[in-house]
Amino acid sequence: MITEKMFSQSNADMREFGISFGSFTNFPANQNYLKKDISVIYLTPYVRLGKSEISAGVLYPIPAKGLFFSDNNLDSRLGGTASYKFYIFNVYGRENLFVHYAFQYIKFVGNVDGYYSGSTEMYHMTETDTYINNVIGLGYNVFFDMNGRFGFFYTLDYVIYNTNYKVTNNTVPMDPASSTQNVWNNLSTNIGFLIKITSLKRKEGK
Repeated sequence: MITEKMFSQSNADMREFGISFGSFTNFPANQNYLKKDISVIYLTPYVRLGKSEISAGVLYPIPAKGLFFSDNNLDSRLGGTASYKFYIFNVYGRENLFVHYAFQYIKFVGNVDGYYSGSTEMYHMTETDTYINNVIGLGYNVFFDMNGRFGFFYTLDYVIYNTNYKVTNNTVPMDPASSTQNVWNNLSTNIGFLIKITSLKRKEGK
């Protein structure tokens, strides 16, 4: 039941360090949600102090279509993420709700070969795409044991993209073409797991 409490029931008890890992998918809130989605796996150490939890770690996206060469998949690069959670309902229970903010840095790089329009001359270009995302959302968390050592969480989020692409012509020396824009109409779903590694509870003096 949602009111079920764990053995750790107070602010002082909920002081812990652990690891969270999982996957999220960012997608446009329109008919292209299955065509322009970006899926990511991540690993983030976290520290929870009562109602608040902070985390920071690495992420790795699945190869995705380019922003400029939209018919070509670009290769993934290691990125980063950081987040803050604030538990708002049934805070010290086995099941609870939270609101959160996350920052995500996602990067793709790929080489693209082709022919100039109306010509037999080939081009060799490199496209670099970066996404700087600000994410806010609501999440649900449940622990599988009464001591809160292993849990599962799900979030539904609203995402603001700041996207940038840079295209470098490797055949003809010239300044790279680039473009930056903000994209507002994106959503995200996140499924993850957390493992408590150790308690940060202060020991009582003798």
